[in-house]
Amino acid sequence: MKTAVAVPSYDRPDKLRACLEALLALDPAPDEIVVVDDGSPTPLAPVCAAFGDRVRCIRQDNAGPAAARNRAVRASTADLVALTDDDCRPAPDWLGALLAAHDRDAGALLGGHVVNRLEDNVFAAASQSLADYLYAAGGAAAGAAEFFTTNNAAFARGAFLEMGGFDESFPMAAGEDRDFGRRWRAAGGALAYVPEAVVAHYHDMDWRGFWRQHANYGRGARILHRRVAARPGQGGRFQSLGFYGRLVLHPLRDRAPRPLARAALLGLSQLATTAGYLDEARRERRGGTAAP
Repeated sequence: MKTAVAVPSYDRPDKLRACLEALLALDPAPDEIVVVDDGSPTPLAPVCAAFGDRVRCIRQDNAGPAAARNRAVRASTADLVALTDDDCRPAPDWLGALLAAHDRDAGALLGGHVVNRLEDNVFAAASQSLADYLYAAGGAAAGAAEFFTTNNAAFARGAFLEMGGFDESFPMAAGEDRDFGRRWRAAGGALAYVPEAVVAHYHDMDWRGFWRQHANYGRGARILHRRVAARPGQGGRFQSLGFYGRLVLHPLRDRAPRPLARAALLGLSQLATTAGYLDEARRERRGGTAAP
């Protein structure tokens, strides 16, 4: 079976270089590595060229990570495509774990386990706590996940293309993964969690970036709710207050460092998400959403 890894990248040459080093150390190795340079101010082709013919670099005008991932999958000729980001470093056996899961269920959308590797960055740690909570609360381990984050996912290329790929109209990296997971399940496919497929995440973040990321999540949630409501049998709903309470308290139970700081930031994340959601709703009332 032919495999590929797709990596969207924008203006982070050093992180991309480290990601490619990790991908070239995979065992088994992917047959293709497709990097899509999403309009970086300084082209990333020289970074990719340093790794030889095993890394292919495609440049496009800036259109966001969803468009970049779609471009990479279309350009690939593999049977199984795995996704990661330029600020990630997959473990050496990552692709092997995804292949084994694909052998068990070739029709499943696969998602692995992401670990924050910037332990001293409380913003990165809090963001990963949020993702971990959503996986646990959604029942990922029991096969009930609704989505997988796009920095650690895999699928059959043919099924992905038949579904039309990621919806490129979502705000920057906010909502297209949830939308895609819902559409995959609605089409009859399973979502299979593969915790042994591990990716280390090196996402530098500060106050401003943390707020912006979670406000974008809120914008994406509003767009997703609107679209899901228009699809028969996919009616969305808000979670209970208890769900959000457990989310904020999750760091107090997971035994990871700095639980109080992460809990406070998770509370802030929900304020940012609410602000983004309401801002998107206001844009709708004024006659249209803003560009990502």
